[in-house]
Amino acid sequence: MSIIGQETLLIDLSILPSRLPPIHTEQGPISIQRIAEKHCYALCEAGQQSIHHVKPWFGSAVCPVTPALSKQCIANMEKARDTGYGLTYLLMHEEKCLGMGIINHIHHTHLTANLGYWLRPDACGKGLATAICEALKKLAFSQMNLHRLECFIEPNNKASIRVAERIGGTKEGLCRKRVFGRDALLYAIVNGD
Repeated sequence: MSIIGQETLLIDLSILPSRLPPIHTEQGPISIQRIAEKHCYALCEAGQQSIHHVKPWFGSAVCPVTPALSKQCIANMEKARDTGYGLTYLLMHEEKCLGMGIINHIHHTHLTANLGYWLRPDACGKGLATAICEALKKLAFSQMNLHRLECFIEPNNKASIRVAERIGGTKEGLCRKRVFGRDALLYAIVNGD
């Protein structure tokens, strides 16, 4: 496909690693694993613990609360990877899912994407959000060759604003009615900044 003289090549997400470097914590290493069917029950349990603070911002599709919904979520995420739409990694400590990191809405012509995450409540405040976002940022810029990542953040979510700033995000403005009809701050992380 050619757009105004520019060749558009899909980024082959299937060749990206199934695991990213682990996060080292006092409780031991936390692995960052590409979402797979084997995570069904761990994701379901994390979703049950997290749905009340995840649903208003992400909806319930990425935070399943039953095994059937978890299987559907995983199937949808695998399809998103196969079609070049995005990829999803889980934070795993032993057999427990602590949260999710997502690169999606990949624009293959402009080489941009969205970056998002959620954590279960008992995993918050430990630096894990910053760690998974840093790992995904490195993946996006060094292996996917993206130019820009965008984070849409609820204006009162001070913790997520701090995460965006810690990973090099610059506030670019307020996007009205951007996410589920709600206003969102736009933070951009640009490769090379």
